[in-house]
Amino acid sequence: MGKVFKVCEEDEWEGAKKNNFFAGSNSDLKDGFIHFSTSKQLKETLEKHFKFKSPLYLLEVETKDLEIEWEISRNNQLFPHLYKPLPLSTVTNVYRIILDAEGTHIIPEAVYND
Repeated sequence: MGKVFKVCEEDEWEGAKKNNFFAGSNSDLKDGFIHFSTSKQLKETLEKHFKFKSPLYLLEVETKDLEIEWEISRNNQLFPHLYKPLPLSTVTNVYRIILDAEGTHIIPEAVYND
């Protein structure tokens, strides 16, 4: 699988840009790995972990040069995890995620186009 996605808050993304790597969010640091989602898992990830939070940044990450571990997590699904900092050179797109009038995150259509 070539692409995975990382949701991060604005301050996390700004810090990553200064360092040229993303060390992880608070929950990533607590768990010892960076949590990613596939495009199919993204909507549920936003609903479960980022409900009503905005703005958010969605990092599209190319996995070919990363040591991604696929591990069973929510709903017995395999989720991509990275046990080291994420180099920003692997981030191929950055999307800003906002909420619609009902408080649902608007995911860019490009995320679903491979």
